[in-house]
Amino acid sequence: MTHPSMKLRCSGQAVVASFAVVLLAIAPITAEAKPSSSPETPLERRTYSAEESKRLGDEAQHLAEVQQHIWDRKMKAVSSSICTGC
Repeated sequence: MTHPSMKLRCSGQAVVASFAVVLLAIAPITAEAKPSSSPETPLERRTYSAEESKRLGDEAQHLAEVQQHIWDRKMKAVSSSICTGC
């Protein structure tokens, strides 16, 4: 017969191991190549109209919200597989 604390320890180790596997699976780091900056080309500065600025800001906010939603879903999937509730 297995001692109750031994069962708890084994299940705890399994939870930690599965958590590590899930984290490794959902968080691959992708390297992006940065364009080389050449000192010969000056940076262009552009003035945006109010409409262009609002459109660009709205697009950036929408993209950030989508990325946050994806992150939240991933974290909920991870935590629900580990957490049994309080």
